[in-house]
Amino acid sequence: MTHVCALAARLLAVAALVGAPAGNAQEPKKPARPTENGIEVKLTDDSVVKLTLLDSSIEFVTPHGKLTIPVGEVRQVELGLRIPDDVLTVIKAAAADLGSPQFKKREEAMGTLLKYREKSYPTLREVAKSSDAEVSKRAEELIEKLEATVPKNRLELPEHDVIHTDVSKIAGKIVAPTLRARSFTFGEVPLRLSDVAAMSVNGFKVKEEVVNALQDPGTLSNYGQPQHLGKTLVFRVTGAVGGGTIWGTGTYTLDSTLAMAAVHAGAVKAGQTGNVRVTILPAMAGFIGSTQNGVTSNPYATYPGAYQIHPK
Repeated sequence: MTHVCALAARLLAVAALVGAPAGNAQEPKKPARPTENGIEVKLTDDSVVKLTLLDSSIEFVTPHGKLTIPVGEVRQVELGLRIPDDVLTVIKAAAADLGSPQFKKREEAMGTLLKYREKSYPTLREVAKSSDAEVSKRAEELIEKLEATVPKNRLELPEHDVIHTDVSKIAGKIVAPTLRARSFTFGEVPLRLSDVAAMSVNGFKVKEEVVNALQDPGTLSNYGQPQHLGKTLVFRVTGAVGGGTIWGTGTYTLDSTLAMAAVHAGAVKAGQTGNVRVTILPAMAGFIGSTQNGVTSNPYATYPGAYQIHPK
């Protein structure tokens, strides 16, 4: 009996040494799941979406070295200018076509460069220095249109990003071209940083919709008087794809049909009623035709007055 007790004691001692608990065995602890972080994302077209970031950290290159920042510590991100290689190729080709002997090709090139907004801006600044007077003139015309329709802070984006945490504000560049994210509607999606203007866990203030909107006048021909110049007005518009004619892209002649221009510019959809913000502009050197959102606009030369539609 004494021998049996001694053997049992030795077995218990061995079990203790190898970490096997006496009695009921405990399952090993499972690693904790990484925290998923909800964040509001403002895209370059000023739309805002709510996403859940799935990456646990962000690789961030600074002038003083590479950092790994836990996503859970990120409170806000301001994205610098990013131009994907495929987009830059399209922009460079369109810029070269500004000097094409074919009128249609030149017009298509101008429409393409306007479409890429701030991504086209650096190239246009270079092309505006061209020794070809026609190319330089067209580039300057596009620069003028972009400066009239795109917020100044979007045209003057730095190349670096800025990440805010609770205790720091760091400038550098996010290494990855995309982040993993989950959308409530679409499930897991790649978030292309070239499409992102900013991100914030606290969200972005949404401007209150103006309720005292003016009725759709059809065209804005009656707003060409000096007292309207530079004013931003709000009209209640039902989008249309026909029933009139429009000249321009983003910026339209005053006699363009507002309901069609609003759809063309993406402010409302066809058949949708909503408030459309427009700014009355002076005479423009020219207007570019294009097809957008199922509506085709026409090119036009100098016109006494214009209006810019602010996309939502």
